Amino acid sequence: MSLVATQLRRLLEAGATAPHLRAALVGGGPVPSDLLEQAPFPVIPTYGLTETCSQVWTGKALPGAQIANGRDGELLIRGPMVAPGAIADDGWFHTGDRGHIDEDGNLTVEGRIADTIVTGGENVAVAEVEAVLLSHPAIEDAAVVGRPDPEWGQAVTAYVVGRADPDDLRAHARERLAGYKVPKQIHQIEAIPRNAAGKILRGRLPQ
Repeated sequence: MSLVATQLRRLLEAGATAPHLRAALVGGGPVPSDLLEQAPFPVIPTYGLTETCSQVWTGKALPGAQIANGRDGELLIRGPMVAPGAIADDGWFHTGDRGHIDEDGNLTVEGRIADTIVTGGENVAVAEVEAVLLSHPAIEDAAVVGRPDPEWGQAVTAYVVGRADPDDLRAHARERLAGYKVPKQIHQIEAIPRNAAGKILRGRLPQ
């Protein structure tokens, strides 16, 4: 089966075991490490985009897919699965995703470059902060955005679903993140707006 992280978390909360399941693909966005550790069945993170006809990396690059490190930390892809109209003049599809692939083929995706918050001159990947917030046992869902701030330019702002004390949540984040990445504001809301594919609709978060 193929899931996004939110679906996997809800399955685990419901007590799903699936003893005969050979593997579950999890993609569509960041996958918090706690989910991979808690799952009672094999979970394989996968990466792909609409322009690549879905997945190009599942534990390793799929046959025919080439993934490279581009300038400014952008992931590049080429191969027969890339839509011709998405290929740039240099022969690569520029994904718009920040991340890197090492010599052994291990892929790290930090999130969309457009979702990077610049606060006090430092870059913050919202996916990294969201993953840390989701690792708190009281948090069911989370979304992070940058909000205009007169001192910092942008302030890291979190929206969470769950009953966690904001100070406790900040302390949890401070143990796992650099200080400038810790949310300056945390708002509790009823639900994180998402589309049918499970992706966060950041523009619909409360102002």
